[in-house]
Amino acid sequence: SKFFRSELEHFLLLIREEEMEAADAFGSYAGAMGRPQFMPSSYRAYAVDSTGDGKRDIWNNWKDVAGSVANYFNAHGWRTGEEVTTQATIGGGWSGPFPKNILKAEETVGSLSEQGVMFSTMKGDESAAQLLTLEGADGDEHWVGFHNFFVITRYNRSVMYALAVHQLGQEIGLQVRGDAS
Repeated sequence: SKFFRSELEHFLLLIREEEMEAADAFGSYAGAMGRPQFMPSSYRAYAVDSTGDGKRDIWNNWKDVAGSVANYFNAHGWRTGEEVTTQATIGGGWSGPFPKNILKAEETVGSLSEQGVMFSTMKGDESAAQLLTLEGADGDEHWVGFHNFFVITRYNRSVMYALAVHQLGQEIGLQVRGDAS
């Protein structure tokens, strides 16, 4: 209840700051608002006016939505140009069960390689990394998540969500560049 009392306070402040009608700020049953599903505190902290029209409209203005999500990622340490994740194969040297999916990198590129995880990356052996196991259409899939992957999990605390967002972003990037087949 402490969290939601705080979010109510943020909501009341933001409708005053943004000169909004409270009934116009549609959200989920839990209080997440707009297309990026920001809680009121996140709206106040990360929503941006990407179009210069004087409003941070995360309901109807897709440029404000994209800019606000990008601002959230930047505030949580996104490293432009760095790898997010890569698919992996488990070699014969692997022993024991696969670790449970966690929301931070507790291994390194080098330590995973030494344990028999095979993957391609330009990152150095000391770079933070974590083996992830997800249920795919044809059984388990193994991925290695890097720093930016775990920035996505700050936005939504699900490794499946983070992978889906990354893959969707990759596909959109291909379409925008005209590389898609």
